[in-house]
Amino acid sequence: MSRRTGLAALLVAAFAAAVAAAPATAAPTTTGPTFAQSLIIRRVDTTAYPKVKLDAQVVGAAADPSSFTVQNNGSRVSGVSTVPLANSGQPVGTALVLDTSATMNNGDKLAQTKLAAKQYIAQKTPNEVIALVATGSVPRVVTDFTPDAAQLNAAIDALPGQGELALYNGLILASGLFDKRPDLLANMVVIVDRADTLSKISVTNTRAALTGVKAAVFTLGLAGESDLDPSVLRSLSVGGGQYTAVGAAATLPSAVGAVQKALQSAYELSFSGPPSATSLDLVVSTRALHAEAHTVPGGVANGSDAVATPVKTAQAPPLFRGQLGVLLIALLALAAVGLFTYAVLALMTAQRSNLETALMPYDEGGMQPEPDTEGSMVQTALVARAVEMTGRLAEERGVLERVESMLEQADLSVRPAEALFFYLAGVIIVTLVAVVRAGPILGFVVLVIVGLAPPALLSFLAGRRLRRFTAQLPDTLQLLASSLRAGFSFLQGVEAVSRESAKPMGDELRRVMIEARLGRPIEEALQDCADRMQSPDFDWAVMAVRIQREVGGNLAELLQTVGETMIERERLRRDVKSLTAEGRVSAIVLGVMPPALGAIFYVTNPTYMKVLFTHLGGQIALAVATVMMVVGFFWMKKVVDVEV
Repeated sequence: MSRRTGLAALLVAAFAAAVAAAPATAAPTTTGPTFAQSLIIRRVDTTAYPKVKLDAQVVGAAADPSSFTVQNNGSRVSGVSTVPLANSGQPVGTALVLDTSATMNNGDKLAQTKLAAKQYIAQKTPNEVIALVATGSVPRVVTDFTPDAAQLNAAIDALPGQGELALYNGLILASGLFDKRPDLLANMVVIVDRADTLSKISVTNTRAALTGVKAAVFTLGLAGESDLDPSVLRSLSVGGGQYTAVGAAATLPSAVGAVQKALQSAYELSFSGPPSATSLDLVVSTRALHAEAHTVPGGVANGSDAVATPVKTAQAPPLFRGQLGVLLIALLALAAVGLFTYAVLALMTAQRSNLETALMPYDEGGMQPEPDTEGSMVQTALVARAVEMTGRLAEERGVLERVESMLEQADLSVRPAEALFFYLAGVIIVTLVAVVRAGPILGFVVLVIVGLAPPALLSFLAGRRLRRFTAQLPDTLQLLASSLRAGFSFLQGVEAVSRESAKPMGDELRRVMIEARLGRPIEEALQDCADRMQSPDFDWAVMAVRIQREVGGNLAELLQTVGETMIERERLRRDVKSLTAEGRVSAIVLGVMPPALGAIFYVTNPTYMKVLFTHLGGQIALAVATVMMVVGFFWMKKVVDVEV
């Protein structure tokens, strides 16, 4: 064989080997969908101005960190530092919204969906936390944001495929997770294979909710269901996200991988802005891609629109910056509050003139004694003056007398003016805190609850004391009648009974005896006791004593008859109480059940219940339900409250 023939044979053999090896070395691989090229500004942080941090994401194109340029107000910014977002320390949150309806059981769609989700978790960046939301008949948060891959994988393995699809409700639920974590750069990956069949909310409202949390939403639609509408999924792909049509279920992991690659192609650009700038018009460029953002110093912009939501307004003057400035502001605010309080008290409190002060020692009353503060809750002169003003205003309107009567009925040793002052101050402070922390609707609910609770407690204590007083009254009258038969005078009989009776009867009769020893007629002291206790039974007994002392007669027999009548009435009252026990228990159970069930639901699924506290409609519904529950409870209580 000649040398030329051998060389030709060698070339032919090499060509044949290359052709034979081509399928093994150049086999086609599934690289996932191809996205439209875009540059998105996800976040602009100027809270530490003049330092600016800008998060940019490149979709559908390879990005070179050195190719990024930034222009501000038409001038190129120098000293731009670019690092991958995964190395910047900015926390990223991704919500995986997975279709778990029954149609996912067709073929291997559910299995491939779980595989794709696990693949996403395995390849997440260190600064990323992931939440899992299942959109079946009843959407639920399977796992809140967590970096724990084992927990997420276990939750994915347990996902069933059953029921209908409530996609829009699931997306609303997922967007609510980002409301609790405003620090996260929000991403959302949605996998569905059919159209929504259960949600009552519209596509427009769902899109608005996703836009509101500034999330980049990538949607993937599995082929196989005829009612899948790509236009709906495209409209939900907000924040720079895009829609991907997935043909075979087996290609879903590669499609999700492409989405993850697009989400991870993000960079943090750091630079310094002009020190005296009041606004920033930024243009970010990389190769042929451009994105614009408008913000103000001291603000944070989230989302593809990159319009800042200012965290604070214009920069404070240099005097009020730093820790010294904060201290100065706090001192000025404290001084302003003190001056305002003093001015209000000075205007509302009558001041004595110098002449009145000079003549006060020569007044008929002489020097006024120092107020007795023993047992008082007032410890400072300012509070004492506020209590005095409150008491005077309440007395002028007849409120103080009513408060004093309620405190006496409840047997509470508290001064009426102090009780009224601390009650009003407590209601105002608690209501203001509730309004600031939870909004005006819940603030009104707290106002109603806190405003009604102390009077309700006083009423309960007074009612319990009155029931004990009424239950002791028949035995007291019989004991008093026996004392009169034994030869005691009426005053001696009352004194003897006061020593033998337990509370509250003994306390009230001892007070009657003290007033009688001080010169007050015994009938008036007894009548004052009846008025103070608001006991009609004791009022009748006092009336009987008055009549006997005016017209004569056997007082012991009269008191015995009145006592026996009260015993019969008490027996009838107890019979009525036994017959109405079921209705009273029903009122208590129905009154306690709604808040108890609400507490249980909040503990077991706080995300499901938080809409009542975070959304205006939920707050209105909660306020209306609370008012209706209170009205219904008192209505049922009134129905079973039979007077004897």
